[in-house]
Amino acid sequence: MPQVLSIIQLIFFLFLSILSFLIPGNFLLKKSQIKLSFWEKIILGTVLGWVIFTLLGYLFLVLNLKLLMIVLLIISTFLSLRSLKMSDYKITLLPRRLLFLFVPVFIIGIILQLLITAPSGLTINKDILFWSSHAHDASWHIALMNQMEKAWPIQNPAFAGERLVNYHFFSDIAPMYFNYLFKLPFLDLYFRFMPFFNSIIFGSLAYLLGKKITNSFWGGFWSFIFADFAGSFGFIVTFLKDHIIRGESLFWSSQPQSSIGNPPQISAYILLMTFLYFFAIYLQKRSKFIFLALVLLGGSLIVFKVYAGIALLGGLGVCAFWQLIKERKFEFSLLFILSSLLSFALFFPNTAKSASLLVFEPWWYIRTLVVAPDRLDKIDWELRRQTYIAEHNWKRVIQLELGAFLIFFFGNLGMRFLGLIIIGRYFKTFFNNYLNQLLLSIVLISFIFPMLFIQNGDTAGTSQFFQYYLLIFGLFATEAILFLSKKIKSLNLKITLGVIIFLLAVPTQIGLLANFYQRSAFAKIDSLEQNALSYLKSKTPENSVILTPLFNKYLQVKEPIPPIWGWSDSDYVGAFGERAVYLADLEQVANTGYKYLDRKNLEEKLFITDDERVFDSLIKQTNASYLYLPVLQKPVVDLNKTSLKLIFSNSEIEIWKI
Repeated sequence: MPQVLSIIQLIFFLFLSILSFLIPGNFLLKKSQIKLSFWEKIILGTVLGWVIFTLLGYLFLVLNLKLLMIVLLIISTFLSLRSLKMSDYKITLLPRRLLFLFVPVFIIGIILQLLITAPSGLTINKDILFWSSHAHDASWHIALMNQMEKAWPIQNPAFAGERLVNYHFFSDIAPMYFNYLFKLPFLDLYFRFMPFFNSIIFGSLAYLLGKKITNSFWGGFWSFIFADFAGSFGFIVTFLKDHIIRGESLFWSSQPQSSIGNPPQISAYILLMTFLYFFAIYLQKRSKFIFLALVLLGGSLIVFKVYAGIALLGGLGVCAFWQLIKERKFEFSLLFILSSLLSFALFFPNTAKSASLLVFEPWWYIRTLVVAPDRLDKIDWELRRQTYIAEHNWKRVIQLELGAFLIFFFGNLGMRFLGLIIIGRYFKTFFNNYLNQLLLSIVLISFIFPMLFIQNGDTAGTSQFFQYYLLIFGLFATEAILFLSKKIKSLNLKITLGVIIFLLAVPTQIGLLANFYQRSAFAKIDSLEQNALSYLKSKTPENSVILTPLFNKYLQVKEPIPPIWGWSDSDYVGAFGERAVYLADLEQVANTGYKYLDRKNLEEKLFITDDERVFDSLIKQTNASYLYLPVLQKPVVDLNKTSLKLIFSNSEIEIWKI
């Protein structure tokens, strides 16, 4: 029965997506008077409508008029349907090779991506189970969406009483509205419905963009393969070291298809590829509506993923500067200025001054790649480098540094390194072809920036830049394969080449899935804790602040699948109890620039004191309303002798009213 309900909800979600995204987006596309294929209308219209829905949803959040969204949906759907004809959605017969070759591969790609997320959040034998880092990531996003449903400004769910800053939540706006207005479950939205939606759009855009750039079906096919299947060369290292196939992010960068479990990242890919597609269309036919679409996409990208926005705006700035110098035209300058203004208007109201989030640390990724035990683990390499520096033997130093760089560069790219075959063409046409100029600029920015900077708090945060250079290098590799295919006359050799490239591209992704499923779930919320969280959600005031113990990584939990609080530091109480938490998920709190040490120190004192009066004094300083407590994490003091009142208890969880 639950499976049937989930299928019905998925169908309803897809229906809502058509009404909310596809129909309004296509209404605007029709105004552009650009001739598009059926599939282009569906995919581009959906993304455009999704961005508009998100921007309007954000406006209604700020105005505390969220219910107005449903009125707007009804009006926009009515007006759009009145102006659109069924011929606008006439399905044309797919070419045979598309139907029998690409469609099955496309479906396999979606299934493989969903296998990464779909099992998490399911209830099995009364336990909600989570694999990989999903318990942590989902807890943050769901807790955030809970706060978004309440009132503006959004409260940080893991740092109660403080406005959410330095985190850009736009990928969570659409699923929040689908829960708020239509009561679709957050767990299904996060782990199944949105990933299904994103996977279809991501794969389709990869195909369409590759086909657009190369003007070839095979260009679209290989572009899709590199986006949905290709991984790094990490499997070579793990096989040589441990005789296993792993290492998807061994060279620091996650691969594009793995981002399906990271809503901001997959959203950024989708917006970036859509921008590039519209930009290619705009270069062919100047249209005011396409220009407007470019402003909306380019200006909003930064609040889906900051690093993606920086890379795109930087590349667009290069195009604007060169057009101004070469043609004395302000067309791209206007696009750059308007996109930047929109980015500024969306970005800075939700950003607060704090210690610098970036640290100048050149070569950090390569240095740690060499010495880290979970990466190359070549400490002798580093010792030799330091010895050569002390001896002023710069030739040997350069050899070692160059070797480490090449391992890093080619290791991340995997079979995308084939793009180097034709990259000279991009440099050659850099000043004559604006699309090539934009693509190459994004690649250079997204590669060079993290080679110079790391992120304060989350040191490897800037590694997310690398993902955009990987994405676009997939397009370069696609063109390289087509170039090689033209040089090869034998059909059998062409097929052999394609098979070899595919077989060398996919091992790390296969290893990722194998690693994912060869072990049990990473964390769980069992039925007893679900009862406690339900009590918190239904029996406490909505504006309550919950105090929870700090995560204790040394706590011994003797269970095959640990409870979520014994596995990692997360804001699961904020997510599933739907209340703001005094302090949780310290990594996320630190990454967004909050000064949390006073709260942390206060909690540490609170849990180690055995004096009831000191305890009462300290807990009042938190301004929390309730203490949510796994029994294995009880404070030293006897709570029955304090001013707290026990209001819920079972063998695992206690809730005390402060």
